[in-house]
Amino acid sequence: MGELTTNTEIKLAVLDVAGTTAADDGLVVRAFQVAMEPLDPTPEELAEMTSYVESTMGQRKIDVFRHLCKGDEESAFEAHERFVTSYTDLVAEGQMHEFAGVSEFFKELRNRGIGISLTSGFPREIFDPILFELGWLELIDFSVAASEVKDGRPAPDMILRSIELYNEKTGQSITPDQVVVAGDTDSDMKAGVAAGVRVVLGVTSGAHNAEQLTQAGATHISASVLSLSELI
Repeated sequence: MGELTTNTEIKLAVLDVAGTTAADDGLVVRAFQVAMEPLDPTPEELAEMTSYVESTMGQRKIDVFRHLCKGDEESAFEAHERFVTSYTDLVAEGQMHEFAGVSEFFKELRNRGIGISLTSGFPREIFDPILFELGWLELIDFSVAASEVKDGRPAPDMILRSIELYNEKTGQSITPDQVVVAGDTDSDMKAGVAAGVRVVLGVTSGAHNAEQLTQAGATHISASVLSLSELI
């Protein structure tokens, strides 16, 4: 994988969290299973639901619960609330950690004048505790939760919102051609392609493998988000 061949200066990196910059270690599945317990699914139903959760990693969680609850909005909302509580408790227990070198990677990007926006399929109620527990609040420029945009991944809304926030803060008018995206799911890749960004880096440290990421539109594949430094 060589350096990025472009004369356009990269201004912003939009990065996923769980599976990309931080290790989830199965927390999503564990919290999901807790959330579904009151619905008393059979072992077969739970296995099928879990498979769906794993295949839709990166997508907005309320949308996942809407699908699993077959459009029953009340059941989906209640399950989502249980998921939020369970996942937040796991994070507070210290069960999420950054991948080695990520904090230094953030500092390097900012020293090079590249803005950092973190995005997540989680709602803000989960996202803020994650950022606090990981000690990242002072290391990044922005964060955008799936609950704050019209459509979650694979729609490009969180990426486009990150660009808006960058332009509002800096007074610049950067375009997607000056943005790089990194994520570990096919939804991350599809969102990057839809946004029209310069680089869509698929990392194999999380949910989906290299083949899945490539098929979803990744321009580059790596085992670690740290390799983004070499591309830009």
